[in-house]
Amino acid sequence: MNAAKSGGRMFARLGIGLGAVPTASALSTSAATPQLISHYLLHEPRATWEALSAAFPSSSSAAAAAHHGHADAVLLTLAKHPHASAEPIAKNPLTYFHWSAASSSPSSPSPPHSHSLRSYCLLVHLLSRAALFRDASVLIQSAIAKHSSSSSPASSFLDAFFAAYEDSGTAATTRGLHLLVHAYARLRLPEAALESCRYLSDRGVVPSLSAFNAALHAARGAGAFRVAWEVFELMTLKRVYANHSTVELVVGVLSREGELARTAALVGRIHGKKCAPSVVVHAALVLRMVEEGRVEQAILLVKRLLQRNILLDDVAYSLIVHAYCCTGALKSAIEQCDDMFRRGCRLNAFVYTCLIKAHCHDGTVDKALQLLQEMLSKGLKPYDATYSHLIAGCFRQGKVEEGLEYFKDMLREGFVPDVKSCNKMLEGLCNAGEVCKANDLLTAAMDKGLVPDQDTYQMLIVGYGKVGDAQGIVKIYHEMEHKGLKPGVDVYATLIRCLCERGNTAEADKFLAVMKKKAVAPTGGLYDLLISSYCEKGNTKRALWLYDKMMTENENFVPSADTFMMLVRRVIEVKTACSPNS
Repeated sequence: MNAAKSGGRMFARLGIGLGAVPTASALSTSAATPQLISHYLLHEPRATWEALSAAFPSSSSAAAAAHHGHADAVLLTLAKHPHASAEPIAKNPLTYFHWSAASSSPSSPSPPHSHSLRSYCLLVHLLSRAALFRDASVLIQSAIAKHSSSSSPASSFLDAFFAAYEDSGTAATTRGLHLLVHAYARLRLPEAALESCRYLSDRGVVPSLSAFNAALHAARGAGAFRVAWEVFELMTLKRVYANHSTVELVVGVLSREGELARTAALVGRIHGKKCAPSVVVHAALVLRMVEEGRVEQAILLVKRLLQRNILLDDVAYSLIVHAYCCTGALKSAIEQCDDMFRRGCRLNAFVYTCLIKAHCHDGTVDKALQLLQEMLSKGLKPYDATYSHLIAGCFRQGKVEEGLEYFKDMLREGFVPDVKSCNKMLEGLCNAGEVCKANDLLTAAMDKGLVPDQDTYQMLIVGYGKVGDAQGIVKIYHEMEHKGLKPGVDVYATLIRCLCERGNTAEADKFLAVMKKKAVAPTGGLYDLLISSYCEKGNTKRALWLYDKMMTENENFVPSADTFMMLVRRVIEVKTACSPNS
């Protein structure tokens, strides 16, 4: 072998000069310590498989040493070496890694050695430092497949990987840490990629933009939209700002969620014209944070994005007003509006709608109506959310006629109320005994595209129950089923209660059987209701049958004291009536 620089008393004891690489014969007759192997790999120009086999034959202790953690020690020495970053030198440890795994003593029946997780991690950092990313990527994906836990795929692996990075000392580079995020993304593990991003960020190593984009790509491809938004939020909070690829990925997420058109329209309504995709996706992120109740964090993010000129001034200030209104901080919202006006931004339909919503929730509907008139006087047009808040506010305050007028205006403008506002309108009409009008308005809204939910039909069931229309109650149930909605226990409870209150106990009893057929478990309260209803109608036999069924079906079901005493009295009355001595 060629002469190279070497050093250490160990080599002097072996009879090796300080300026020479140990010869194969010298190595084969010596103990293959980690220091000796490391020195060989650092100074050998190209450690081929054959050269390693000649230098450390399987009959020696080298192969056996690898089985006892020497590979970890060798790779740690190389990883900490400040000059071991050149590509030829970095490839030697890779060759050694594969060679030591495949080599075993001929007399040993054990299969080829499997390296520890630490060996994998140290070698990945060593290869990343030398920019051998392809080899490092293959190795890290293999390590993840072999050493990740099924219960927690990322946590234990992350600890080991970061520990290897820290142990590399001054020679450490963060390239391998960024590569870890890419590896999870390529393996289509978006949640693990997100976890690794958080793990590294918490330890002061913020993943690169390309790493965040890789995690975003994996989350979008897997349909893990929640994970995608969390990745986008984390990178923005960590001041890793989106590039063109990031924006395209988030636009894809918005599109697949069905929110792209709505969000783009909202931002366009604020600014008065179409905005760039970058503005749309960052506004969508802020809106999402506000909807999740993280208002203070959202406001701080808006201010940061404003400083970076990522959000337009009017969009940023409008989002802050929206955030304050969602928390009920109406005073702060109004102050923000004043500040917005002083900075030369005109109030827009979105801001007025936010203020109208806040006043309607506070019960100051008259102030909301004044804001509507002010909005109209400035040439701003109300839109679906504006009308929905006004309708809900009017019906909440008992202003039925005003609420109906806004509903009609809304339909004339081609807008459809959201289901929550519609339900609030139906509730107000049903409470006023106007269930037929409520049903007609629901039909009109459905013709415009409204999709009712279970609460919608439950409101109508209660309404028909109040006016004593048992046929209407049953009709609403069948319409609900026809629409493909699967009634839950709450709907069945309302249905049975309303029928019992109207004296249609036998009809209510049928729905108990329907519940079981639909695999909806009845509650003890429903049995209790039917038993008392049958007792009131004098059908003691059916009441007793339901009581027995109740007690055998669930040991936790117990009738109320009033129902039980009512049943006892009915049984005594029946026995007394049937007694021959009576």
